[in-house]
Amino acid sequence: MRRLLFALSAVASTLAFVPAAHAAEPRLTVSKAKLDAALKCTEGVTDAKRTPIMLVTGTGASGDEAYAIGKPAFDSYGAPVCWVNFPDNTTADVQVSVQYLVSGLRTMSRRAGRPVAVFGISQGGLLPRIALTYWPSLRAKVSDVIAAAGTQHGTTVADCRAKKLSCTPAAFQQAAGSQFLKALNNGRRDETPGPTSWTTVRSSTDATVKPTTGPHPTSALKGASNVLIQSVCPGRNVTHIGTALDSVTFAVIDDALTHAGPAKVSRLPADVCNHPYAPGLDATSTANLITAAESLTAGRADSEPKVRREPPVQSWARR
Repeated sequence: MRRLLFALSAVASTLAFVPAAHAAEPRLTVSKAKLDAALKCTEGVTDAKRTPIMLVTGTGASGDEAYAIGKPAFDSYGAPVCWVNFPDNTTADVQVSVQYLVSGLRTMSRRAGRPVAVFGISQGGLLPRIALTYWPSLRAKVSDVIAAAGTQHGTTVADCRAKKLSCTPAAFQQAAGSQFLKALNNGRRDETPGPTSWTTVRSSTDATVKPTTGPHPTSALKGASNVLIQSVCPGRNVTHIGTALDSVTFAVIDDALTHAGPAKVSRLPADVCNHPYAPGLDATSTANLITAAESLTAGRADSEPKVRREPPVQSWARR
């Protein structure tokens, strides 16, 4: 009996030292089998010699598709890459999709034996912020987040609620003024949580995620290094999806990953504007791929499961 009491006392003492923030992290409700199957990685992630990159796709695309489009650029860059295939081609409830990213980051950082970087486009720029906000134990596992055209404060382009349309869950949640984004952006939260370095990239000619300029660009974050492509390459016309493949964006990734802290425009190569896309990408074929990707993602707004109203905000997101 004395030994039992001693053992229970030891367990209680151990639990008392578990950080409260980590103990309160939301439970993952998606099965481990689904979470594990959704993660894909190139060679070199295990015991990685350089910072590996988690690529996070946007709404209407799979992780496989996002990686296929950017593969020549990632091959040229040389860092190992992982990505996640989110439910319904990343159109499902973001409160479910983020669980796939949380699990993927945990597995990836464990395999790598070092912190990893995250690069996301559109919803893929928002999901890392959700993950690091509500799962604070991830912050030590992620050195950098680079969010391209992220829907951080919602887009004013389409509002399913105002137009009384049936839309995918993620479309409702990424509209400006959505209940989920109100909970995330409640004024009390740090928009760039933890020791992680945060960099955002956006284009003034983005027709999907707006506003892109003015006093409150939706993709910009307080505490981040916020880069406008046209401030680096004046007059450049860059689409929403094109933001992910732009030469400025990949120069920003390289700068962020090779320096302490977020990227700085002053350190970008002098010839960054000489080519429209990242090293390794052919201009003509990439432009055609971007056009095809835009058609693909637009079509999935119709083909994937739709709902008539925004999914309820989970209790963990309202904290």
